[in-house]
Amino acid sequence: MFEFDKSPASRAGHYSCEPTRGYEPVREISAASLLFWGEHCIECAAPSCFTSCALYQARADGRCRRFTWGIARNGAFPSARGFGAEISFKQWGKLETRGNTALLNWRWLTLLERALGGIAPILNGLGRVVAKLARDARWRDITVRAMERLGRRLHARAAGGAIPDAFLLEVYNPSSAPLRLLVSMTVARKELGHKLDPTALLPSFRKLIELPSGYSRHEIARAEFRSVSESNLPFDVALTPEGDANPTLVFLSADFVRFGERRDTVTIDAKELPAVKCVVWDLDGTLWRGTLLEDGEVEPLPEVIALIRRLDERGILVSVASKNDYDAAWAKVADIGLAEYILFPQINWLPKSENIKIIADRLNIALDTFVFVDDNPFERDEVTSALPMVTCLDPREIGTIADQPRFHGSQTAEARSRRMMYREAMLREREEHRFGTDFFGFLRSCAMELRILRYTREHFDRVSELVQRTNQLNFSGRKYRREEVGPVLEDAKLEKWVLECSDRFGSYGIVGCAIVTRVPGEVRIDDFMLSCRVQGRFVEQAFFAALVRDERRLWVNFRATGRNTPALQLLQSLGFESCPDGVGMALDLSQRDLTCDFIVVSGDIGHRVEPTSVCGSE
Repeated sequence: MFEFDKSPASRAGHYSCEPTRGYEPVREISAASLLFWGEHCIECAAPSCFTSCALYQARADGRCRRFTWGIARNGAFPSARGFGAEISFKQWGKLETRGNTALLNWRWLTLLERALGGIAPILNGLGRVVAKLARDARWRDITVRAMERLGRRLHARAAGGAIPDAFLLEVYNPSSAPLRLLVSMTVARKELGHKLDPTALLPSFRKLIELPSGYSRHEIARAEFRSVSESNLPFDVALTPEGDANPTLVFLSADFVRFGERRDTVTIDAKELPAVKCVVWDLDGTLWRGTLLEDGEVEPLPEVIALIRRLDERGILVSVASKNDYDAAWAKVADIGLAEYILFPQINWLPKSENIKIIADRLNIALDTFVFVDDNPFERDEVTSALPMVTCLDPREIGTIADQPRFHGSQTAEARSRRMMYREAMLREREEHRFGTDFFGFLRSCAMELRILRYTREHFDRVSELVQRTNQLNFSGRKYRREEVGPVLEDAKLEKWVLECSDRFGSYGIVGCAIVTRVPGEVRIDDFMLSCRVQGRFVEQAFFAALVRDERRLWVNFRATGRNTPALQLLQSLGFESCPDGVGMALDLSQRDLTCDFIVVSGDIGHRVEPTSVCGSE
């Protein structure tokens, strides 16, 4: 529920936002927790800041007004509750609640919220009277303090009870531009007081989500925040606009929920639950039973070994992060037949979070596509605290993960050979080190070939995979569902290209796809996705050069997503500039030579390209 009672009386029933297009809000919630969402400040030091802060604006209860008009009940928006909560954020404003995961039947919860909503104005009035009579200003915010205390008590009694499936957030963004919102869950240190070691490492959860223009739904799975919600410690939940943005937003749901029968017609936002690309395993107590350095002999767990092989078949990568003696541990990994499956193992005494970051850097894939499995709660909490975007699992939870959508991987030829491609990448890396600072000398030694092929239906699975999985080098930022890809690829008016790359170390497979149109004097790349496997190899530049015939301008549909910064940096390095109308980036080909002397281009592009000028030179 929201503190609608704190909006000024003059704004009662008034709001500025109306939905511009239809949408279907979530209806199938079976249970949710009582949360009391209120107006807070990210720099709050109440009550001392009330007299020292230039931004302080008093509400009726003495607290600080950080929303322009408080929280307005907006009945123009359908939701599971029948209305939305409209908020215009001011500087330093955030929406916050005391954490509570005690689940109540949805029908009873909504009845309770209505009852509490009716009681709130009475408590407000009573508090003002008592504050005046007792000359104690603390009584003025009795409603807020009573609601917060109720949430804390419910959560404290929830241990061992039903647990939520997810944190559900439904938001309407009336702006024409996307916005970003930080969802954070943190332990309430102040409430623990002297009971807490001030140096203690406490679990926390942070996730930055993008709110496109209009309606969006985001389901954050329990596995992502459970280290906080199930820590048996009091915690707070905050929703904070990124940076200095002061947006107006309408919140339809902001709840810990359990669902009834899951719907088939609704697709969870892929950006919130990305497909898993790598699973990192602990060793002692996880990959095998026992502690290697203490027991000497350990017993491999057959179900884990079978799962690793199954994930490998789907193109999901596997690595290890273990606090252990490297030589002894790696010998045991080899002994049980898993050495060939493990990429960039990190077996040392560093924090697990540091090792996972090293693995992510070596694999060049995003951390939110990682899953970490460890039997030690401390290690899981350490990773969650440092890397909240990484999903952490207890080994007892892995029995069904192969059936979960995030772990489906792919059945394409590229997926089945993904591990081998990364092993070839390790060979390239060693060879690159041999060349020292002569990077272009290394590239010339690779004997790279780029085959540019016209799209055919045999490419469909791989192209579908690229448009769904590519983030860093997704130039348009678009994500297509599989059923949306077909109509685009069948459009005869578009040029559809598939990029296949190889070098003397082996094949990279199909690494990219592009949708191209042409207008007089200009090549227009409407969509371009490129695998990070060839990042930094100038493949995109060789492709651009091969596309051009007699055109003098190259335009790329670039739209920033927050995750495709490498694509922006690449375009900028080639001399592309943002267009005056703000749509895409363009390059004047009379000012730049894009050809490369170390990449041979062949295929269906219309001519074999073996250029003479150096890629990357002016």
